[in-house]
Amino acid sequence: MKKKILIIMGIVVVLLLSIQGVKALYTSKTILDYYFNSKGFYFETDYDKTENVLNYWDGNSIEYNVLNSKEDKFTEDNISFEVTCSAPNGVVCKINDSTRKYTSTLTGGRKSSETIEVDVETTQKDVQIELITKSTAPYSKTIRNSLILHKDEDVVGSFDYEFVNYNNYSLLNISNYYNQDKCFNVQWDNEDLKVSVPDVTVTATDSNGFVNEFTKNVLQNETVSIKFYNEGNTTYDKTEFTITKCSLES
Repeated sequence: MKKKILIIMGIVVVLLLSIQGVKALYTSKTILDYYFNSKGFYFETDYDKTENVLNYWDGNSIEYNVLNSKEDKFTEDNISFEVTCSAPNGVVCKINDSTRKYTSTLTGGRKSSETIEVDVETTQKDVQIELITKSTAPYSKTIRNSLILHKDEDVVGSFDYEFVNYNNYSLLNISNYYNQDKCFNVQWDNEDLKVSVPDVTVTATDSNGFVNEFTKNVLQNETVSIKFYNEGNTTYDKTEFTITKCSLES
């Protein structure tokens, strides 16, 4: 009986897909989601599907997460998936520093996720790309996101940083010369350098539990100072750190 119901649902989906219009597509997606959820299959992304035009794109990576979860539910089996990026001729689109096609696996039996980082290289002011996130096992489900990237020529600037040593502590000074607020991701490997945790948003620790990565929001045209404590006798400089831009924290 259950098999017969699923077959009928599949026929309904095909019929709905043959009908033009946004309402039909929304209805078919709802039925497909119900179909997969009835099989204990929860393959999603957290991509903002309402954001069709990115007006303030400054050339940075586009990030979203592929999920084995929906609310408090997850798929018991591992989920194999692939991500492809479709872009016009002359536009380079790389996924996780790879080519236009990236494959991976989400761990089953618990909530799991993987961050997808899409880099688009183009000299065009406006470019449209399509991100296709597709599971290949144990079931096939496709999630499509079309995005227009509009390069805002007013988003200009750069950033710089320095590491200044004092008697009992050091300061990592990050200067944001962009004309908008920015988030910066800071990494280092030296266990002698201990950051003042209240100053930052911790994102990673080493095997001994010491912080070795954090993010920090910096307002436009401003400088922030993050305090470090040096447990050794060596004087360090800015080369200890790797600093990159990240998604702005709310």
